[in-house]
Amino acid sequence: MGLKMVDSVTAAQDLRGCTVLNGSLVINLRGGNNIAAELEASLGQLEEITGYLTVRRSYALVSLSFFRKLRLIRGEEQEIGNYSFYALDNQNLRQLWDWSKHNLTILQGRMFFHYNSKLCMSEIHKMEEVTGTKQRQVKNDIASKTNGDQASCETHVLKFTQVRTMSDKIMVKWEAFWPQDYRDLLGFMVLYKEAPYQNVTEFDGQDACGSNSWVIADVEPPHRSADVDKGKIEPGYLILPLKPWTQYAVMVKTQLSASDENQVHGAKSEIIYIRTNATKPSVPLDPISSSNSSSQIILKWKPPNDPNGNITHYLVFCQRQSEASELYKFDYCQKGMKLPSRVPTQVDSDEEQKWNQTEEQGQRTRCCACPKTDKELKKEKEDSEYRKTFENYLHNEVFEIKRLRQRRSIAGIANQTRSLLTTALSPPHGTDNPEGDDVFEGKTVVTIPPKESTVISGLRHFTSYQIEIHACNHPTDASRCSMAAYVSGRTLPEDKADDIRGPIKYDVTENSVHISWQEPAAPNGMIILYEVNYKRHGDTEELHYCVSRNMYKVNRGCKLKVMHPGNYTVRIRATSLAGNGSWTEPTYFYVQDPSKHHTELLHLH
Repeated sequence: MGLKMVDSVTAAQDLRGCTVLNGSLVINLRGGNNIAAELEASLGQLEEITGYLTVRRSYALVSLSFFRKLRLIRGEEQEIGNYSFYALDNQNLRQLWDWSKHNLTILQGRMFFHYNSKLCMSEIHKMEEVTGTKQRQVKNDIASKTNGDQASCETHVLKFTQVRTMSDKIMVKWEAFWPQDYRDLLGFMVLYKEAPYQNVTEFDGQDACGSNSWVIADVEPPHRSADVDKGKIEPGYLILPLKPWTQYAVMVKTQLSASDENQVHGAKSEIIYIRTNATKPSVPLDPISSSNSSSQIILKWKPPNDPNGNITHYLVFCQRQSEASELYKFDYCQKGMKLPSRVPTQVDSDEEQKWNQTEEQGQRTRCCACPKTDKELKKEKEDSEYRKTFENYLHNEVFEIKRLRQRRSIAGIANQTRSLLTTALSPPHGTDNPEGDDVFEGKTVVTIPPKESTVISGLRHFTSYQIEIHACNHPTDASRCSMAAYVSGRTLPEDKADDIRGPIKYDVTENSVHISWQEPAAPNGMIILYEVNYKRHGDTEELHYCVSRNMYKVNRGCKLKVMHPGNYTVRIRATSLAGNGSWTEPTYFYVQDPSKHHTELLHLH
């Protein structure tokens, strides 16, 4: 390839993905935007240079750590003077590599360092040792007077004396430090940033054009009232706001004034890694429910956007809901009234496939997302804060949650399903509901291991349930459970649950007959009306009579007008929210001629 000149970000992009450079590389970058990140993207895969590497007048560079994988410089071709590594007049270069994590070998040639005013000699000497060039240098290859002459080359390691964490803040304190002339200490810099992995170096993402992956906070030096106090007051800083359950890299450096008379030696700490405390997660996302039987509801959901810890389990509360009170008020036997109906919760295959695709797309996005701009990150943060505020408002204002009862219910729940109030889960006798005002206080509680699905069993057929899903990141602490994600579900109807059991009784009087029967013991939802069909023997057409729910409650059946004597048959069918039950077997009764003034009471056995 010969000689490759990188004097811009665009020129560096020509080497993107390159692992071996057959030739030499010259870096000459005086400015640009987001230099460090761009160079790492373009040159971060480079492992070997067959020729030499020159870094000349690159005022934008603070570190060479963007060569993340560079392990070998062969030196088969060399800079004038037999140099395989050449660094000249890089005014802001402070670090070569993090030698505790990086290994580089230079097979042939020497190294040249001049006029790198902020590059400490200790950094250069370390490179000599690592690369194997220490015995090759000659006088004036490395200038001690022009390298590091404007740097505070730290000789003292600051030690942290106290680290305290909360979910959104970290308190750090470190040992006091004073230079020989205490007036040279301007203060301290606390540097911190998110660090998913413990591989951070001081100059990652930094360049001299303003890009810096660290957040930097300035700390005033502690008060110094007398010489005897100089070592007693420990400086410190409260870092906030931070994300819960997130690992941060933290370090401290001194800020010193430049001295013309002598070089002032400062201090800095090692990089330490601190994880903030966990707090309750955000709400589980996109819950859906479906029913596959008359006693089960299948639940699926997605994990919270902000787990704020390691999700240990989910709590699922399932509470039976009474039917809407409006259903009890209307007479559905009136002409023109539309019969109400309810359908069980079922997810069709297309809807479930769409739900699953949304999850898969989200996972692919998380794996392959491009780096986001500062503007996008800021907007995401604002949207997230708004979403949290809005969710809190909804839960506080719209849903009336008995938090105290719930807290007691959550605490100490083992990995099992149990009923908090078992009586509320048993089916009520018949369908007597005092105008729909029953409140079913009992809840079934299911503790789910950290998976995003479950099946709730032992439910009543064709019944609506309100379901709450809480994400928890602590096995026993109830305060570490999220607010609820709500979803409703209805079980499938039970076959024959709407059929009328037992005998049909009748009481024949003059011109009428009172028909009575027992309501279905556990109907699908509720019975909204009864159809009574009857006819006299020999007639071809049945007569139809509709009995509303309220009429049945008043009469415990119904009264039929029969104007003609003879043998009659009657059959009855109940209609519930799930539809029609089965017709009863015909029951026979006889109406005598009214002139005989005789009344009979017959029972069907």
